[in-house]
Parts: sequence; structure tokens; C-alpha cells
Amino acid sequence: METLELKAKARTERGKRVKKVRAQGLIPAVVYAPKFEELVVAVEAKAFRKVIAGGAGTNVIINLKVSDGDKQQELPVITYAIQRDPLSDAIIHVDFRKISMTEKIKAKIHVELLGEPLGVKDEGGVLVHGLREIEVECLPGNIPDKFSIDVSELIINHSKRVSDLVVPEGVTILSGAEELIAFVSAASKEEAPVAPAAETVLAEGGVVPVAEAGAEGAVPEAAAKPGEKAPARAGQAAPAEGKTAAKPTAKAPDKK
Repeated sequence: METLELKAKARTERGKRVKKVRAQGLIPAVVYAPKFEELVVAVEAKAFRKVIAGGAGTNVIINLKVSDGDKQQELPVITYAIQRDPLSDAIIHVDFRKISMTEKIKAKIHVELLGEPLGVKDEGGVLVHGLREIEVECLPGNIPDKFSIDVSELIINHSKRVSDLVVPEGVTILSGAEELIAFVSAASKEEAPVAPAAETVLAEGGVVPVAEAGAEGAVPEAAAKPGEKAPARAGQAAPAEGKTAAKPTAKAPDKK
């Protein structure tokens, strides 16, 4: 992997005072590592964006040239974390990790899918991108720029997994071999709701829709035939034996 250069200068501003650093077009940054005294620096924003641009992204090895007055030192680092402003997306802070070119480190590598699956093109399926980063362990000089995997032959219900990756020599994959990278699923079909058939119940003199029935779909009360007792309503007691339901009082005709 190519090593890129980036200039930095030591700074004393911390906390709220780093606003002055940003106002000068610089990004506050910190360099750290096990058994290494933390070093606070500032890098030019434009130069840093140029360094991390491209396929390697934050895994690129940077030769950080730090100036502190008359002192100069060069540190091999990789970008460990980038903090951005939630509104403008501008980079407001960077953590650099000092590395040794002779000691293995862990890194996460981007996965790129190549081609259009047959299951999408010919069968109307949907490509699902699973794992987007693969964790690896290797010497800094062996960090891959990215992993590329061809998915063009995938048909519906077929997949690519971590075990299908072509791994460069000197790189150990830490992600699970069976973890899913790409999968072609059948497109889900939205079924139109089927209107239920109109249900009816029989009543005296014809049919009545269920919607007009009583509570809980009860059948409407049928009229009593001459000489028969009126059927009891739900929740009411039937008329006592020998008694008939009271007849409504006839209204006296209006006198003219």
C-alpha cells in the first residue's frame, strides 16, 4: 500500500479554544498508541480530505510530518476516527493511531459488489448487500484497499459469503466465514385485499345483511306469528307461561 504524506503542527489549544484552530482552516487532531505519549496536533483540512479520498479511505498509511517549533518528527499513522459536524458534515476532529510497520494491526476493509445479478436482471429479484466491511489482521503495508466480489451470476435465493472472498497473501480474515455479503431475494408481492363476500341472514319476509343484525352478528328478531309468543330478545327473559306480551296501547283518534 502506498504511503502518503501529511503535514501537521503541534498545538496547545484544547477544549473550547480549538475553535480558533478551525477558524484557520485547520483540523484539531490527536496521535496516540500504546506506550506512546499522546500528541495533540493540527492538520490542514484541505490536505487531509485529499489524503483520505479514494478507495483506501481511512486505511491509508500516512507519514505524518509533525513540526513543533524547531523540532521535527515523522510518525507512521492511520486514521482511527473522524468526527464530523452533524449539520454541515465538516470534519471537526481526527484521531490518528501511531503504528509500527513491523507489527500486525486490525483494520476494517470496505466490500465492493461487482456486476448485476442474473436474479435481479432476469427474475425480478432484489439484491441485498449484507456485510459492508470485513475485519482483517495484517501488517500495515499489507492492508487491502478494498475487497471486490463478483455477484453477476447470483440467481434468486443464492448468496456470496465471507468465505467466497479472494484474500491477499499475508492478510487474515477475522470476520466469520459464513457471514452474508450479498443475497438475491425474490421481490415481495403486495396482494390486493379481497373484499369479503356479503353475508346475509334470513328474516321474516326476505334477507337482511349481517351488518344490520344485532350485536355480535345476532339475527334480527322475527315477528311473532298469530297465536305464538314473541321470541325473547337477547338479555331479556321470555314471557311467563300463560302470559302474552303486552300489546301497545292504541292511540285514541283525534277529535275534530
